[in-house]
Amino acid sequence: MGRNFSYQTVATARAFFEKVRFNQFAGAGALGAIVDEFNGDNFDHAPHGFIGGGYIIGQNTGLRPIEQRVLPADSPRWGAAWKQANNKWYDHNVNVGVHAGSTSRRQNYISLDPTYTDDLGLPLARMTFDFSPNDLRMRSFMLARAEEIARAMNPDIVNTSAPPVPASVVPYQTTHICGGAIMGTDPSNSAVNKRLQSWDVPNVFSIGASAFPQNAGYNPTNTVGALTYLSLQGIKEGYLKNPGRLIDM
Repeated sequence: MGRNFSYQTVATARAFFEKVRFNQFAGAGALGAIVDEFNGDNFDHAPHGFIGGGYIIGQNTGLRPIEQRVLPADSPRWGAAWKQANNKWYDHNVNVGVHAGSTSRRQNYISLDPTYTDDLGLPLARMTFDFSPNDLRMRSFMLARAEEIARAMNPDIVNTSAPPVPASVVPYQTTHICGGAIMGTDPSNSAVNKRLQSWDVPNVFSIGASAFPQNAGYNPTNTVGALTYLSLQGIKEGYLKNPGRLIDM
């Protein structure tokens, strides 16, 4: 339990256009385009010194005017000038985002906190995580590609940004974390079997991305759904008829 904890590795190149509007108030989750040539094994990693990868996305989810104020890096931080900058640049920028995987390593894990507890006195889960050198090399490579795309649009300004190192949960980055109760074929190195059933307690099924030993370039949601169906099939066709381990299904 707790091993193979991983996150996602993101970055962004944002292009600002003084005279172009993008109607980003009318966005949607699926409104965008993806460059997949740098995901997984879709390209030769040998010259770059890292494994894994991710995708580059141009997406408009709907630019909320309060939640998502996006300004050029040298903009005022407060006062009337800040308000003027918000008015000037809102709906005059587009994002070229990097969304990449995160490779599990021994130094990243979930453990029981020795100090903090919940209302029942049970220890809280403690997250120990930092981006690995592999993740950071991958992020730098992919951010450079995203910046090339942004500059090819001929904007007035291009800014790049990436989450801080050491890692921090303060700036929002992504929702999807993986690992902590990984699936496998051997109880000596995994927490659940392929039906997401606990090796130690047969009537416990752990549904979710906690079963993933790594975090790939794409979000895990669809695969979590597929594994959920597989687990439910095992419960319905196997466990309810004969409670016990479902290792043969």
